[in-house]
Amino acid sequence: MLRLLQLTDSHLHASPDARMRGFNTDESFRAVLAQAMRDPDPAEAIVVTGDLVQDETRAGYERLREMLAACELPVFCIPGNHDAPELMASVLSAPPFQLNGDWQIGNWRLIFLNSYCRGDDGGRLPREELQRLADGLQQENADHYAIFLHHQPVPMGSRWLDGVGLRNADELLEIVDGSSRVRGLVWGHVHQASDRRRHGVRLLSTPSTCLQFLPNSDDFALDSRPPGYRWLDLHANGRIDSRVAWLEEN
Repeated sequence: MLRLLQLTDSHLHASPDARMRGFNTDESFRAVLAQAMRDPDPAEAIVVTGDLVQDETRAGYERLREMLAACELPVFCIPGNHDAPELMASVLSAPPFQLNGDWQIGNWRLIFLNSYCRGDDGGRLPREELQRLADGLQQENADHYAIFLHHQPVPMGSRWLDGVGLRNADELLEIVDGSSRVRGLVWGHVHQASDRRRHGVRLLSTPSTCLQFLPNSDDFALDSRPPGYRWLDLHANGRIDSRVAWLEEN
């Protein structure tokens, strides 16, 4: 079994004292990471699914790098709509970090897709990313695939939020539908937890390490849920066990 820790939408800033909608995102990320690392069943790798830094600053990425490197685990990162991909790559491409790409471990292959679209809070998978996915799913050295991206590929039931989802989700889902080995699609962006299935594929969204969006709201609204993260247990037989954990109050 492979255990993954998914963190998403940390929205860090250059200053650790900066706030987003009154919320100190640095404090919440540190608290989430500390709680997760105390878990009696530790992760073997960390996946960070976008919106790592809110203000497109090197200092934000460098502080994130420092915090995650201390975990001494492989860390896989993909950009979100608030990220600066070039700057992100300059800070988070050296081991133990990997930006985008894929990872083969045992009979699982994890594919990390870049849905960043400059100037758009929604996302789009460029042709080369879709082709990389299609080619990757044809490889015979993995029985099971999990796909990670930032933007949601299916509606969340919130009018405002679904207006900034993955613009070409139909192209992604067509490729996924053409493979019998995709076990899960996992994303961030939506600041809320969900767990569904589509044609046998597990569809998982993960709450932010800071503030959450109110589910099923036509207009933007914040939820009262605390910061959160997701555990993913990938079994050799293709089963995915997953649960969301919420930051406990001090």
